[in-house]
Amino acid sequence: MFKAMVILFPIAVPSLLWGEEPRSPFERASKLVVVSAPAKAAPSRLDKMEFTGLLVFGGQVTISLYDTKTKQSLWIPLDGAQDGISVSGFDEDNGTISVSLQGRTREIAINENKIVALKRTEPVVTANRRTPAPPKKPVRVKDDETLQKEEEARMFVSDLLSSGMQQREKFRKAREASIARAKGN
Repeated sequence: MFKAMVILFPIAVPSLLWGEEPRSPFERASKLVVVSAPAKAAPSRLDKMEFTGLLVFGGQVTISLYDTKTKQSLWIPLDGAQDGISVSGFDEDNGTISVSLQGRTREIAINENKIVALKRTEPVVTANRRTPAPPKKPVRVKDDETLQKEEEARMFVSDLLSSGMQQREKFRKAREASIARAKGN
C-alpha cells in the first residue's frame, strides 16, 4: 500500500496544491494549436518563361520566349508586348533580357551568348533571265481503229464484272433460302 501511495503522490499533488485536475498523458489537449505554414507564392506565368531565341532583322530586334506552362512560343519585339508579356530591355553584355507581366519584372538569362549574324547574299543575275520551260511529253494521237478496240475492251470488262456480280447475288439468295428452309424444319 505504501508503494502505491509513493507512486500516486506525484500525480495527486498538483490537484491538492493548485486545485487542478491531474492530466492524463493519454488525454487530448483541450485547445488545438494550429500553426499554419508560411504561404508559398504560386509560380506565375512569368516564372515559367524561358528564352529560346533572338532575331535581328532590318534593325528590328525580336525575342523568342517559351511559356512552359501553356507550351507556347511567343515572338515579342524589343520594347513591345504580346499576350500581356512585354520585353523592355536587352543587356547584351550581361546576357539577360527584362520581361514584364502584370507589373512584375523578371530578368531572364540567355542560355548561350552566341549571336550569329545572317549572311546576306545577292541573287545571281544572268544574261538570260528566263528559265527554260521543262520539255513537254509528246502527245500520241491514236487512230480510229485503236480507239474503237479500246472501247470494245472496256465494254467487255464491264460486262464481265456485271455478270459476276449477278452470279454472286443469285448465289447469296440461294444460300439464304437454304438457311431459311433448314431453320423451318
